[in-house]
Amino acid sequence: MPYLDPYTGSWTETQARHLLRRTIFGPSPSMVNNAVSMGLAGTLDALFATLPTPTPPVKYLFDGNGAGALNDPGASYGATWVYSEPYPNNVDANTRNKILAARSSSLYAWTFLQMHNTGISLQEKMALFWHNHFVVADTTIPHREYLYYKLIRNRSLGNFKTLTEEITVDTSMLLYLSGSSNTNSAPNENYSRELLELFAIGKGPIAGAGDYTNYTEEDVVTMAKVLTGWRVSGVTNPNTLTATFNQNLHTSGSKTLSYRFNNQVIAQNGAQEYKDLIDVIFQQQECSRFIMRKLYRWFVASDITPAIETNVIEPLAETIRDNNYEIAPALMVLFASQHFFEMVACMIKSPVDLIMSVTRGLEIMPPVPSSGVKYQYEHAYNFYVMCSDMDQALFHHPNVAGWRAYYQAPLFYKQWINNFHLPKRHEYCRLMVEGGITRINNQDYIISSLVPVLQIVNNISNANDPNILIEKLAKMLFNYPITSNQLDSLKDILIPGLPDFEWTVEYVSYQNDPTNAALQQSVENKLRNLFSVMVRMSEFQIM
Repeated sequence: MPYLDPYTGSWTETQARHLLRRTIFGPSPSMVNNAVSMGLAGTLDALFATLPTPTPPVKYLFDGNGAGALNDPGASYGATWVYSEPYPNNVDANTRNKILAARSSSLYAWTFLQMHNTGISLQEKMALFWHNHFVVADTTIPHREYLYYKLIRNRSLGNFKTLTEEITVDTSMLLYLSGSSNTNSAPNENYSRELLELFAIGKGPIAGAGDYTNYTEEDVVTMAKVLTGWRVSGVTNPNTLTATFNQNLHTSGSKTLSYRFNNQVIAQNGAQEYKDLIDVIFQQQECSRFIMRKLYRWFVASDITPAIETNVIEPLAETIRDNNYEIAPALMVLFASQHFFEMVACMIKSPVDLIMSVTRGLEIMPPVPSSGVKYQYEHAYNFYVMCSDMDQALFHHPNVAGWRAYYQAPLFYKQWINNFHLPKRHEYCRLMVEGGITRINNQDYIISSLVPVLQIVNNISNANDPNILIEKLAKMLFNYPITSNQLDSLKDILIPGLPDFEWTVEYVSYQNDPTNAALQQSVENKLRNLFSVMVRMSEFQIM
């Protein structure tokens, strides 16, 4: 089977939609059409193009003392807070906590706005990949959260080894995995263990006592000593956003690794010693295989068979090594391959993918800037809360290994679908079509920006034929054609118990008289019922 041979089949909406669903969040019909026009090569070029750093998150609560307002000494309404003091000292503790919470909410909403507003680009999907790979959970200072996400977003299409170096001394990571308390007098193995097991190379099969094939317990201890001496100032210090190296807290002398690393010696090198360590780790070929497996599960499928390992993982890992751990060349080969276009309908959408499939995929637009950033950010924050309620909370992973759907065999993606999650998935999809109020953690969230069903259907030719209308909607929403029984069932949602011509007459009448409020409302209600059912079908849950 020519797994990584270049794809030479048809390039239609079907293939363009498959590529975009896997590489961006919720591609809209217009994005799919653009991809078809650009062709496979042009679409890949667009996906891998470097984008500028976006405008940073802003304060979206009104200034003043009214309900829902908040005065932040570091930023007024509509201005960014990321250049202000990270820990406001000139306010009382209660106000300070509200300010920090508001800044975090602003960041979370901003993150979803980037996913929603960025066009055909791999950057946002890769940023979320690295967010799930290099997990942190530092919510004390929103500034640190922002700098962490800015780092992984800016490096999302870059070099795996370089990002590993930078994340090692990121303040959020140093605090989360105890790197800032790792000293020569009290070495802490938290980060060295996760660096090996989760971030760089993986354990491998157990080979013996304290020997995991790819490294040993001895290596964990030795590497912890290499990483001693890094400090993060307390929250009240202006330098809390910058890590510093203290030679007096660093374990002096050379450190010798185990036979798993060919007994290599890490010479004393002060603040640069951690880079020397990462150089040694990344000399191991298993690093490239390890990250390629994670990328495959993120973009293609969870099941890595021996044939996939041999014919996909190994050659792409070699491509990563040949490019000194640049990730993009290997992904470019994968996304252009015959294998990629054969792996359809085998992933269950994550909550983020599901929400974006309804919002951006069905052209729900955040409120326009003229309505104010408050409404834009509140709109995006609703999406963040929904995803969190379905157990994909950005910046709040369940553990250092990330979301279980991407590592925990044998269920993998099926963990997004269970008796707890499925009703929530259905309800949130319904709300974004029909509107309403949802209550999450004892707080009400109003869903008012709805799927523009009339606009979508107006762009479908021959939509006056209910059979054509439903089949084209199914093609837009699902991965494969619906059955005749499904067509009949959906038609019964649109025009319950009525013959086809009833829809034709009503829809043509509406097209001929679009200002007739009663006609418009009747058609819109029917379409909204149809969309509401379709986004809750099993076919919509997969990609």
